[in-house]
Amino acid sequence: MGHSRILFTLAALSVVSPAALAARSNAAEADRKPGEATVTVSAEAQPVEVTRTPSPVRVVEADELARLGSRTLAELLEVLQPGAVMSTGTSGATASAFLNGTLSRNVVVLLDGLRLNDPTALSPDLGALSLVGIARVELVLGPSSVLYGSDAIGGAISLTSLGRGAEGFHGQAGLKVGTDGLRGTTAQVQLSDAKGWIAAGGEATQQNNGFPGDAFHQAGGFLRLGAKLGDADLAGFYRNSGQTASVPFTTLSWPGSGRDYQPGRETRARQESWGASLRWPLAPGLVLEDTLQALSGHTGDPDGSLRQQTDRDFRRVEDQLTLHWTPTSAFRLSGRLEGREDTSHAENYYDPSTFSPVRYRGEGRDLAGALESRWTLFDGLDWVAGLRRDAGHRDLTRLDSGLRSRAGSAEAGTWRSGLNWVLAPELRLYASAGQGFRMPNTTEFALNAQAEAQDAQAYPIAPERSRTLQVGATGLFAGHWEYRLEAQRTRIDDLLAYVYDTSFAFPPLFTSHYANQGSIRAQSLEGALGWRGGSDLAYGWDLILRSQETRDLDHNVEGQRYGQQNTAIVRHPFFTGAVSAFLQSKSWRADLRFDRVGPRYDLNDTTYDVISTGHPYQTLHLGFSIEPVKHLSLALRGDNLLQPKLSVQDWLDGRYDQKGDAALVYGFPAPEPRWSLAATWRW
Repeated sequence: MGHSRILFTLAALSVVSPAALAARSNAAEADRKPGEATVTVSAEAQPVEVTRTPSPVRVVEADELARLGSRTLAELLEVLQPGAVMSTGTSGATASAFLNGTLSRNVVVLLDGLRLNDPTALSPDLGALSLVGIARVELVLGPSSVLYGSDAIGGAISLTSLGRGAEGFHGQAGLKVGTDGLRGTTAQVQLSDAKGWIAAGGEATQQNNGFPGDAFHQAGGFLRLGAKLGDADLAGFYRNSGQTASVPFTTLSWPGSGRDYQPGRETRARQESWGASLRWPLAPGLVLEDTLQALSGHTGDPDGSLRQQTDRDFRRVEDQLTLHWTPTSAFRLSGRLEGREDTSHAENYYDPSTFSPVRYRGEGRDLAGALESRWTLFDGLDWVAGLRRDAGHRDLTRLDSGLRSRAGSAEAGTWRSGLNWVLAPELRLYASAGQGFRMPNTTEFALNAQAEAQDAQAYPIAPERSRTLQVGATGLFAGHWEYRLEAQRTRIDDLLAYVYDTSFAFPPLFTSHYANQGSIRAQSLEGALGWRGGSDLAYGWDLILRSQETRDLDHNVEGQRYGQQNTAIVRHPFFTGAVSAFLQSKSWRADLRFDRVGPRYDLNDTTYDVISTGHPYQTLHLGFSIEPVKHLSLALRGDNLLQPKLSVQDWLDGRYDQKGDAALVYGFPAPEPRWSLAATWRW
């Protein structure tokens, strides 16, 4: 359709692209059409209409990305699932996702089908993932390990790059300015004809974060090109991004010692990827796809004053080979083989005999096979099922001694099955069940190998495992109303927990390690309702309400069941909601969005006790956009308008501690109120 919007959610719309508005002859009529009717998603091994997959999916396409104005994946996810993103500050700050109440490490991020997760990090940093050059974002909730392997217990976030596009030469360039010294620029071009295509672009942004010595810088770019060779489609790609962000908020060494303000501390993150893909129809109903990617990344975490860094870097080579067989329109089968090799360097851990950092080289190899089938049982009723098996191992080499050892090995199997029933255009029912897993990563295996070398004891670890059940319904009625209702329950067993050294032996033992211990249960109920009306002047509103609980099953007694002893479930709000409204003509649009993230448990940043935040976090966003002349759009945007402006002393004194409007993550100031003005020229 000419108009696309966030699917399966009736989420808030912050900024509109007037160029997209002008292309629609009747905005209100377009808004009344069921958004998921004609859109395909990659929630399964082969693209499928969103109304025919049993997985809960949200989709944002190019015109909606422009409208929302989200710079990073974290900012976009705040709209897709309010309360799911927890950010440790403002621009450039680390941001983690807690999908469906699961852990931040239970989400996998993919670019064009291949994973971006850093093997040296416990969870992906969504605040460092720029959306420049991204034409489509899909959020798939629930057990996605059949397609994506490790980490996809809570869900997967799939990014799709710009591709061929319409024939001819197209592009856009934009400038943005705003409060706190915001300056940014973006540009992208596409050239396409019958023989091939090329797309390229870049961006740069810088901003002060409202505190002395607290700034953010980001830059990145991409290049994609493709050609048709006979029946085969061949594409090549390159992408890079990097950012530097100050992290002046820290605590002193010992619990209870208080906070410290160190404006010289900062983080650095960089990621680069390149590769090629092939899609080749071998015969009628038989298609071969192969994608090869090389990915590298570097992260510098703050570790003291004056820019002292704890550096980590990794390099990955991955190949994904898929064969699709569609003998009839009612049945299809896909088989996939994946191979991946990771190499990483880190300086995260210390030799207890010298108290000096140990630099190590970690090597990981993973191999996986998967099968997924789809069968149309009868008109409107589809059954999807899949199986997957993964195996991998990690090797560790101490660079000071050259000693190499097998850090660990693990295997995991997973399955998924679901039914999707379209009873009528006004009602769709779906249900799915599945099993997921998270393979221990390089960091966890490496630390345990160091502990074994010091203590002469075995510290084996196994994958975390989960079981999930989901049900849902979507539809529309009376020509103006849309609704969605979803419920899910996930149980995660064999949680990998960090066990601290409590031996107090001398000489000290290195008994700190990871161990499989504990289970949690996450369950949620989410409902959304929206209304559209108007003709030349369209208007509407949307409401999302979500109630969830994440419970520690090992300490299921009063006062402990929500995590007093198991901190794996902190930062999971019990209730979240969002309400939005819009008013739009053919040349302008105004938007409002109000989010409320309910009280939750978090870690006290000085005592490390699990505490309740006590009060909700509330924020307001406003947007207005207009197309004064053809091809030129202007967008004014206000974000975080309910947040108080904090001074450094306010934070040091804890003036707003446990007051939700002062922080989203305990111990870090909330994003401050900001305004920005963006101008975009399209041709």
